[in-house]
Amino acid sequence: MIQTLRVRDLATIEELEIEPTAGLNVVTGETGAGKSVLLGAIAMLAGQRVSRELVRSGAAAAVVEAIIDDPACLERAVELGLAQDGDAEVLVARSISAEGRSKVFVNGRLATVALLAQLLGDALEITSQGEHQALLRSDVQLELLDGHGGLGPLVDEVRALYVAWRDLAESIERRHAQAAELARREDQLRFEIEQIDAVDPRPDELAALEADHLRLAHVERLARDATAVLDALDGDRGAREELARGAGTLRQASELDPQLAPAAAALDRAGIEAEEASRELAGYLDALDPEPGRLEQIEERLGELRRLQARYGPTIEEILAYRERARAEHARVEGGEARTAELEAELGRLAEGLDAAARRLSAARREVAAELDRAVTAELDAVDLARARFSVDLEPLAPKTVSGREAPSGPAGRESVGFGLAANPGERPRRLRDAASGGELARLLLALRNVLRGGERGKVLLFDEVDAGIGGRTARLVAERLRTLAGRHQILCITHLPQVAALGERHFHVSKRVRGGRARSRVEILEDDARVDEIARMAGGGRVTETARAHARELLG
Repeated sequence: MIQTLRVRDLATIEELEIEPTAGLNVVTGETGAGKSVLLGAIAMLAGQRVSRELVRSGAAAAVVEAIIDDPACLERAVELGLAQDGDAEVLVARSISAEGRSKVFVNGRLATVALLAQLLGDALEITSQGEHQALLRSDVQLELLDGHGGLGPLVDEVRALYVAWRDLAESIERRHAQAAELARREDQLRFEIEQIDAVDPRPDELAALEADHLRLAHVERLARDATAVLDALDGDRGAREELARGAGTLRQASELDPQLAPAAAALDRAGIEAEEASRELAGYLDALDPEPGRLEQIEERLGELRRLQARYGPTIEEILAYRERARAEHARVEGGEARTAELEAELGRLAEGLDAAARRLSAARREVAAELDRAVTAELDAVDLARARFSVDLEPLAPKTVSGREAPSGPAGRESVGFGLAANPGERPRRLRDAASGGELARLLLALRNVLRGGERGKVLLFDEVDAGIGGRTARLVAERLRTLAGRHQILCITHLPQVAALGERHFHVSKRVRGGRARSRVEILEDDARVDEIARMAGGGRVTETARAHARELLG
């Protein structure tokens, strides 16, 4: 329970502190006095999102602090590392700055809003008029049903299996969508590898082929030039003959003058070189005559290599390196169909598991729905709906499809929930949005809360005008149910009904005054005559008369 609640600079509240009792606490006051600001304060403690617009104008931050006296809450705080075993209570403080920044402290330890929600989100429950409309939604009804039956673990199992099945189905579909592209890639790689293998390029052949091609392309000119030089060397009075004659003449002359001997020797050497050149040229001319079609063969081979160069790289080395990379990628791509088949088998196993879990959840929901149907219908008498009948209907959901595959279950199971109400005898139950008025919804919500919270204790329940739209005998019955619920939980009830206010174990009154041009809300505990006057004001439509006071004393018993 909340032992102490302190609020500072929140909307119209400059500063206040209240100490609610363990049972039914009622909060009354004129419309606009600031009662619902307490709702914002509790929302901050519960870790809910709060707008910075709630920060009082001119203040640096709005601050809400609470001392929570609850062993279960203290145990959770210890588990979350926000308290120690020796702590006796939980002190929570949350602030939101004018810039929208939020800070949280638990027992003096800095925490996050998410941790605060884990700590108090389940312990502090806010029921406002807006929840009447939320109760019309199927997803809210399903959450209430599952929560009442403690089906959370089954729901989590179905959701986890569905997410796994969906993700794998989408992955397989992507693989199928890519299969054609992968097949094209596999074919392309195979073609490229075979193309390079067919040519079988050798690292050292390109230069030799280019040299051979250059020679054979100019063979006639090379033959003509070599023949002319050979004739000049070996023809009548050719260079070799003249060199030999000159060398002989100088050798004879050197007998007369030795100084001519070096020149004679030089001519001898020149003759030897000329003879070597003559032999080289003769051999060259013999080899120059190519075999038929050799030039065409070289040009064809060069054409093959040029095509590989244009596609796979400018050098033979790069072409061969590309082939190795292509072989490695082809090995990876080649096994795609086998892997897809493995994933398909895994998807089948997941589908079987999801189907089985969804069947277990459906069976459990049918049992819980029947029990909730009976329990809420029995509770309706206590909120002046004795002639009404409540129903819980489970409606099959259309199968969900993912990538063209039908899921064995949706993420929340195979059914939706529809709460129905037959407000009068002889009528069949209809959807709440069609069958229930605002007052009936308020009472039904209270009946639901009483049933759903029947086995629990120690919650803090804040009711924000959930009694709107009712009065008279019905109001008294609703008040009594709130009082019964307060036997198990601490309740803070913001109300405009004197019947509810009269049954409160502690009565807080919220008023608003304007001082210095600023509105300020204040909260005080009403007792004795002050409480009689406030209930009289509520019963008398704002006027406090002796008749209204008498009625108020009667309500207070």
